[in-house]
Amino acid sequence: MKSSKLKFWKHWAAGAAMCSLLAAPVAAQQLYVFTSGSLGGFAKAAFQAGAQGTIEWSPVSFYVYKHPKGNVMFDTGNNDKTIADAAAWWGPLAKGFGLKMTKDDAIPAQLAKIGLKTSDIKYVVVGHLHLDHGGNIGQFPNATLIVQDQEVQAAVTPDIGFSVYYIPGDFADMKNQNVLKLNGDLDLFGDGSFRVISAPGHTKGSQFAVARLPKTGSVIMTSDVVYLKENLDKNLIPGIPGVSNPIDAYKSYQRIRHIRDTENAKIFYGHDPEIFKATKLAPEFYD
Repeated sequence: MKSSKLKFWKHWAAGAAMCSLLAAPVAAQQLYVFTSGSLGGFAKAAFQAGAQGTIEWSPVSFYVYKHPKGNVMFDTGNNDKTIADAAAWWGPLAKGFGLKMTKDDAIPAQLAKIGLKTSDIKYVVVGHLHLDHGGNIGQFPNATLIVQDQEVQAAVTPDIGFSVYYIPGDFADMKNQNVLKLNGDLDLFGDGSFRVISAPGHTKGSQFAVARLPKTGSVIMTSDVVYLKENLDKNLIPGIPGVSNPIDAYKSYQRIRHIRDTENAKIFYGHDPEIFKATKLAPEFYD
């Protein structure tokens, strides 16, 4: 009799525990879009070879993807040190590209909008190491930095004529960080939820990311693999030094188009003002 009761209560306890696990809320997967200041008042030809006119305002953004296995930041924006003195950090490029940043654009202030600190970021993925995308990687000493091996080489020992957009101070601390150097694509969590895709052309080691969300579906974050929606729609690439290899740049456009079309993916472009204006900014999110 005692044995039967003991078995009953063991089965009941196991069943109750299972029901409790099933009822527990599953950690959400969410994508947040942040601002890191803006650029403006520069020739559109910087984005499209031979283009006429001026880019009056252009966003600089970065993203945070929340996943049950850790928070991911994609791109890190302009170095926060440019808030106090843009010219001291960027030199003539600060005026040439009309850099504007305020204290509210700083990484800690932006992350605070969703209750995070820099120490809460587990992975930092950079589309490339140019000054407006890899500017703040040094703020994440405990995160794993994910970058293409070719990009590290391009930044540390740039070819003649391609050093202008790399600022050594931005990645000076990289030697002390945990760096995962890629030679191709990566399924970050092994479940297809966040993919890093190699896409050379803009720089030798450019890459973009694809987040797969439960409701929104696939979202492509191009970094500077594609500057503007018009570039992708009309197959327009920038001139040197905004492109390191024109043929690779066209091939990378094709990779993005393929994912866009096969997955009906939403696209966030590197610097498209109209797309950015229509984008939900943190603390709002895509899920």
